[in-house]
Amino acid sequence: MAHNRRSYYGPSKAKLWGLTATLLILLGGWTLLPAQDSADTTSADSSASERELTDREKAHTLLVEVDAALDSTLALESQIRSAEMEDREELRVQGRRQFQVINDLQPDLLDLIAKLREAGEPVDSISRATRSILKKEMGLYDRAIRWFSDAIDDLRHQRASTPPGQIGALESRVQEARERLDALLAGATRTLTQADSLGLSSSDGWEDLDRYLQERAETLVGRLQIAVQSRNRLNKQIRDLERAKTSDQEISALRAQYQSAQRRIKGIAKSLEETSRLLRSRGYETAEYRQFVIQATGEVTEDILDPRVLWGILVDLAKEVWSWFRDNAPALLVKLLILIGIVIFFRVGFRIAWWLMRMLGIIKRSKLMADMFGRLIRPMATLAGIFTGLWFLGADPTTLLTGVGVAGIIVGLALQDSLSNLAAGMFILATRPYDVDDIIMAGGVTGTVKAMGLANTTVLTFDNRRMLIPNRKIWGDNIENRSAEPIRRLDMVVRIGYHDDLERAMAILGELVKEDERVLESPEPHIFVWKLADSWIDIAVRPWIKNTDWWPLLTDLPRQVRLRFAEKGIDIPVPRREITTDTDTPREGSRS
Repeated sequence: MAHNRRSYYGPSKAKLWGLTATLLILLGGWTLLPAQDSADTTSADSSASERELTDREKAHTLLVEVDAALDSTLALESQIRSAEMEDREELRVQGRRQFQVINDLQPDLLDLIAKLREAGEPVDSISRATRSILKKEMGLYDRAIRWFSDAIDDLRHQRASTPPGQIGALESRVQEARERLDALLAGATRTLTQADSLGLSSSDGWEDLDRYLQERAETLVGRLQIAVQSRNRLNKQIRDLERAKTSDQEISALRAQYQSAQRRIKGIAKSLEETSRLLRSRGYETAEYRQFVIQATGEVTEDILDPRVLWGILVDLAKEVWSWFRDNAPALLVKLLILIGIVIFFRVGFRIAWWLMRMLGIIKRSKLMADMFGRLIRPMATLAGIFTGLWFLGADPTTLLTGVGVAGIIVGLALQDSLSNLAAGMFILATRPYDVDDIIMAGGVTGTVKAMGLANTTVLTFDNRRMLIPNRKIWGDNIENRSAEPIRRLDMVVRIGYHDDLERAMAILGELVKEDERVLESPEPHIFVWKLADSWIDIAVRPWIKNTDWWPLLTDLPRQVRLRFAEKGIDIPVPRREITTDTDTPREGSRS
């Protein structure tokens, strides 16, 4: 390659007829060639004699073997050119074997040259011979690279005339040729690197290779952009046909083209990554190429960790967002205002409808339900307004409902306890076991109901503590509503001693109850003997009172009984125990 700077691009078509043989020799790729059994056998047979040879003799031996393998490869090139089609496969296998011999022996040759140099021995003749070999090798790479470049272009031009059923096979051929070209470029880079390690002049070869790699990277970027645009166009056409309920048979051809475009994008991106790697090894900046690969394929690779690549992606994303906003801002603003207006209309309409239904008595519900629904009207109206607004602006209601359904399933799985509280709240609203300002005992808490939400009920205890009780705990337990009925019975027990006049005591209690204005005449109060205990008699006092007077009378009536009994000379007994001891009886065996 060093002898011809323009060898990698712009070849004449007349020269391409002789290059087909190079393709057939290197088609399998030098990195994928099978091991050379005969070379391994020869190396094993001569290992004993090599131990007695000097490094210079070893270098000359390897030089001869490499040169012979290279000449054999060049000879096979001309044989393939004139061979029949069925014989070319065997010749290709032989060519791959000879090339494998070169790849196996050449590193050992370079190591020996470096060793001789370090020892101070003259290596000019060996270096000149090695330079000649490397030039021949680069000539092979040169011709193969030119052939594959033109072959890829020819295959690309066939896309327009290829039937849809054969487009996949064509893309496979293009991808295979592209991979072979990537391998050849890597091999050419390695050969030039080996030349540099010998101190050989390879600046012309590097200049040609660098220029070709840069041009190829730019070409691949352009082809990748075209492929991405084709894929997006096909994707849009497929979605439009699917929305139009077109049969799968009618859009199968487009789907095949879409899959081919996807394969083409991945293949071009892979080649661009390999080309970027080679350029980066040469010290060139490739962040833009790697960034474009990530954006085109959507696959996040380790290149995203490069700050320059990440920054470029963010900058391009910001530019795209700004461009989209600049182009769509007026229409978007109008749609947003329409959506907000519809939401406001629904919220006001829901409020007015709820107020009218309550004022006209169409809906008669408990205060608890009215309070809860009053707080739910705003979010319900907002959701209804958003759905209606999006539908009015052209959104598909089926898609919206599907999205809400999927989101509901996800939320339901994540918030099972919350949903059980919500379901319990709905049951409480339906059965109405209590209302706002009712005194209840539920969930282990006694107090006044203040509010109920979707998840819990707020209860204010008598010592002014605000308790939030989960609805499922209330619904799953006994509920005692002490405010449900207008009247309530007060249960009280009064004790008197057995020595007191029972009838007189019961008459005093009857008078005391009748004198209190809070005690209702109907139902009549009940005063009767409840229990005959060991040291006293229990008298039950059970007057009926209004629910609102229950607590005041409960705290006041015991005081009145105590004062009235003291006034009438009736004692309220307390538990007594008599303990007697026989201290006067002498113990057995004691002296008087």
